[in-house]
Amino acid sequence: MKSLLDEQEFPTLIRAYRSALQRRYSTENLNRYPRFSGIPRERVDLLVRYFLELLYPELEGRRRLDGAFSSLAGFVHSPSKVFGLLGSLSGAVFKLGRHLRSAFQAGFAALHSYVTAHKFEELMFKRAKSLLNEGLDLERPEIFDIVLTSVSLKEADDFRRDIVLLFRTLSNPELLPRIRNLMDAVVRTMKSKPKIYSQTEIEGILLGANILSSGERLFQGMSRSEMDLILDAIETVEKDSFYDALERVQKIESGESLSEN
Repeated sequence: MKSLLDEQEFPTLIRAYRSALQRRYSTENLNRYPRFSGIPRERVDLLVRYFLELLYPELEGRRRLDGAFSSLAGFVHSPSKVFGLLGSLSGAVFKLGRHLRSAFQAGFAALHSYVTAHKFEELMFKRAKSLLNEGLDLERPEIFDIVLTSVSLKEADDFRRDIVLLFRTLSNPELLPRIRNLMDAVVRTMKSKPKIYSQTEIEGILLGANILSSGERLFQGMSRSEMDLILDAIETVEKDSFYDALERVQKIESGESLSEN
């Protein structure tokens, strides 16, 4: 089956989605929400950079990570592949004790959002391709609205919940170090068994660890109330971006033209 990365129209979708994310978290859009005015702009910029670099990298970044991503997706969908390692992780078990299972489950639940982010793009691609074939520009906000809302409400809501779960995990100062310690131990054990685990599989776990450790910086030095405000902002902005787009598309479908002026 042809990889999405090999589709010639896919880079256009990536660029359009990245542009939409930047609009979503722009000062202009956030000004719609007075309760989020206390979030420093530098925190918002850090959040956007995390989205762009870790969750939605440009095509070349995707290609470099493609094998690792496929491996990570396999672990996320079948965590028993990694859970079987835990019997060999005596050091990690000793350090984490009763927290071992919760750290394992929370880590892979959080990483599920990374996998579903790419699934979300796959769902949008079919509509994006048809619009490109019509000669339309995906980076026009009103055109991208159509691409975004080609995803079902359930899939959009599930994706948003996954994203919020990822950031909620990143904001947990007690749980996150346990997850990192566990993943480090998993990598060490996998490296010690080269006949069982391939380098690509190891890179998949390393990719997951990098997603979590890079995101930790988002919440460093913040109080719990400040963290909760950012989590509220992410959930609200992500939800409104989809439902507002849906409302605009419905108005367009009632008679407005999509053709270039």
